[in-house]
Amino acid sequence: MTATEITQIGENAVDDEKILVLFGQTITPNLLDVSIVQKALNEDPIALKEGGQLIFGDQTYQVNSVGPLANQNLNEIGHATIFFQKEVGAVPNAIYVTPEKLPALEVGMKIIFQ
Repeated sequence: MTATEITQIGENAVDDEKILVLFGQTITPNLLDVSIVQKALNEDPIALKEGGQLIFGDQTYQVNSVGPLANQNLNEIGHATIFFQKEVGAVPNAIYVTPEKLPALEVGMKIIFQ
């Protein structure tokens, strides 16, 4: 289990698209507006896989698919794109989760990858 904490929520990071873009503390300024910025709370590497869980605060999501670059990018730069949908696509850095409803987010909220 790996935990991060939301440190910033971009003004346009949450919309009707049912997609969230996560980035770590090294995010470039041009992506701040559309991203959820997170910082690692422990040294454990993220190793999400199909059947795992992604937890935002007390809101739990089932992991349906993890793109081939998602874990590597999460561990290196804190970046992944989370799709809240059943259909699995071919985005290499994607994590597909259900239910198909965005979590209620706030700064300081923990994200658990398990």
